[in-house]
Amino acid sequence: MKAMRVAHLVDSLNPGGTERQCVELARGLAARGVETIVCYFRSGPLLSEMVRARIATQAVPSVSLRSVRTPVRMLRFTSFIRQWAPDVVQTYGFYTNFPGLLAGRLARIPVRVASRRELVRYLTPAQRTVDRWAWSLAHRVVVNSVAVRRQVIADGLDPAKVVVIRNGLDIQQHEPVALRVDTNGTPIVGMVAHFREQKDHATFVLAARRIAQLIPSVRFHLVGSGVLEDQVHELVRSAGMSDRVDFLGSLEGDALALVVSKFRVSVLSSKDNEGLPNSVLESMACGVPVVGTAVGGTPELIEDGVTGLLVPPRDPVALADRVVWLLKEPAVAHRLAERGRHKVEQEFTIERMVAQFHALYRDLLEKAG
Repeated sequence: MKAMRVAHLVDSLNPGGTERQCVELARGLAARGVETIVCYFRSGPLLSEMVRARIATQAVPSVSLRSVRTPVRMLRFTSFIRQWAPDVVQTYGFYTNFPGLLAGRLARIPVRVASRRELVRYLTPAQRTVDRWAWSLAHRVVVNSVAVRRQVIADGLDPAKVVVIRNGLDIQQHEPVALRVDTNGTPIVGMVAHFREQKDHATFVLAARRIAQLIPSVRFHLVGSGVLEDQVHELVRSAGMSDRVDFLGSLEGDALALVVSKFRVSVLSSKDNEGLPNSVLESMACGVPVVGTAVGGTPELIEDGVTGLLVPPRDPVALADRVVWLLKEPAVAHRLAERGRHKVEQEFTIERMVAQFHALYRDLLEKAG
């Protein structure tokens, strides 16, 4: 039987939730005998992982509706897709849906699957119109949470075309540890998030200041990078917290799991835009209790008081008080952490995610004849 061929188009190979899911899906499909290629607009550290996994990759010039070069670039990409001849084209969000699905349509690829992985409140009305048009070229649109499903349907997508496939995580890479303190015995409260507006680091910093007033021994770790990193450094300095907050930069794989596993409490202070946050999944998998804001798909991971704690967005007092409670009540923290880990083991493994995508592709190919 001829092996299935799948071409993925992702915006970049820089560390990030969407990019990580693309890499894991490509690797998982390859392990199932699927011939896979990952096309990307911008390179990044994840490229080396693809090379080590012997996954084919292809750099592609970015496509923008405002560029006069777009028609030529679209023709070249369409020609490449036609020559590689995949059975399935899989795209990852707004910046890849339009070029990937259009190229797939022009090249007469049998199955075209789009995706949306976050609540894209940043899109302009014109961009939303383009995305809706791109969806018309897709056989299915995969979303990673019920919250995102509701949004795309509200944006005009036929509910019958929407499929929910939740993010997957490598459970073996995230093993719980018994002692969540640094080498000096200091409890650590941490957050893993890009320095972007929607992550609302300002709320984290204000909460951290209150936590430090109530528990003077605590330290804070911020993991990530991004356009607002300098601004967050200034927020920390202005709050008088420079001696308590450590900026650890972007981390991936084992290095990230090692850092997260040492958190006493993990925090996500996002004010919006979360589809299904990988940082919450990673913390839960490491057996770390999580306090997150009740936005987007986060409540689909955190059942308040069962698998973690939820607080309103933009409320540093509520965030701080929940963290302090967990620091003072280790038995409660341990119970939440155990239940969180169990939820990830049951519902959010890479194997489960890959199997669902593979089954979707097979079903659509059968219908395509």
